[in-house]
Amino acid sequence: MHEHVFAAVIANDEAETLLSVEELDDARAFADHLRRHAATAAAEAATTAAGAAEPAAAATATTEAAAITAETASIAEAAAITKAATAETAAATFVETVFAETVALVLAAPAAATFIKTHALLVTFASPKCKIGQTCRAK
Repeated sequence: MHEHVFAAVIANDEAETLLSVEELDDARAFADHLRRHAATAAAEAATTAAGAAEPAAAATATTEAAAITAETASIAEAAAITKAATAETAAATFVETVFAETVALVLAAPAAATFIKTHALLVTFASPKCKIGQTCRAK
């Protein structure tokens, strides 16, 4: 008896998931709306042209279908170009932001650094060439 309830719960989760996908598709539908009508009109024009008895009417319908198909292709191409330009602009903005912040940080770093002078002597493990009371002269 409980296996039916379990299946209904899973089905409800799937329905909620698919509902969000459907809402996303509906939000995007307006952009496809005009293109789909043009494609449908082209298909109907081609069907009408095939069923027509007169060759002149068929030629006219074919020409109209070709014009609609060409218009649909140009709309799709314009959408692709717009999408590519948008992506390029977004990438350029991101790169400009990253480099502007990086350059600002790099240029500010030397100005903030202070030089610390120490009075420590350089101590090495080499033996001195001069003794303490003598003057060192080059040989």
